[in-house]
Amino acid sequence: MFEQVETAWSQDSSGYDILVQKQLNNRKDVNHWQAELKRVLDGKKNLNVLDAGCGPGFFSIMLARLGHQVTSVDGAEGMVQCAARNLSSEGFKAKLYCGDAVALDREEDNSFDAIVSRDVIWTLYDPEKAYKRWLEVLKPGGILVVYDGNYRRDVRSLKIVLWKGLAAILTFLTEGRPPKKTTHAQEDVFGKLPAVTTERPLMDQTILEKLGYEVLTVEGDDYRNSFKHLEHWKYGYQGKRFKIIARKKGHNSD
Repeated sequence: MFEQVETAWSQDSSGYDILVQKQLNNRKDVNHWQAELKRVLDGKKNLNVLDAGCGPGFFSIMLARLGHQVTSVDGAEGMVQCAARNLSSEGFKAKLYCGDAVALDREEDNSFDAIVSRDVIWTLYDPEKAYKRWLEVLKPGGILVVYDGNYRRDVRSLKIVLWKGLAAILTFLTEGRPPKKTTHAQEDVFGKLPAVTTERPLMDQTILEKLGYEVLTVEGDDYRNSFKHLEHWKYGYQGKRFKIIARKKGHNSD
C-alpha cells in the first residue's frame, strides 16, 4: 500500500505546492505557525528536528527559520522535489530525502529532540508502527507534535454534502478553478487507510499511551478550525483538525 499511497501524493504534489506557496506568502499564516512551533518547542533553538511527511516543505522552512537543524522526509518523490526547490529558494539546507516515514530506516535511535508532522498520520498505512518508530528515534525527553484531522471517509451527511458544494463555489471564485477531484483509484487507496475509518484523536491518544508516550496535550486546532479563515470554509468539511503533543519519557542529558 505504501507505493500506491505515495504515487497518489506524487501525482498531487504540484497542487499542494501551490497551497504551500500561498501559505508562505500569507503573513498571517507564517506568523501563526512560527509562533506556534516556537511555543511547542519551548522557544529552544538549534534542536535536531524531524519533519515527518514534509510535503512541499512548509514546516521545514518554518523550523529552519527558527534556527533548528531539520531533517525532512517524505515518501512521495514529487513532494520531495517541491520541498527541495522551496528550501533552496529560502536559502536553507536540510537533510531531505524520499523515504518511508513509518520505517525511518535511515535514522538512528535516540537521535531527534523533536518530531513534527502536519496532516501526515491519516495518510500512513500503519499509524501505530509509525508512532512506535518515532518513539525509538526520539531522544529521552524528546517531543512529538502532531497536527492532523478527523478525516473520516466512511461518514456521509447532508451537512457535508452542502458544505462541499459551498467549498466548490468558493474554490472557483478565489482560484478560478473547480476543486480537484480525487480519482477512483486514489479514493480506493485512501479509503483503505487505517486512520480514515476510526475516530480521532481518540485513536492517536490510545496508541500513544499504549506505546509509553507521556501525552501532554490533545485538543482542537483552534486556528485551523476557525471560520475566520477562508481555508476552513474550503476544506473544513473534511473533518475537525486537532493537535497532539507527547513526550518520550526519560531525561536527555545533552
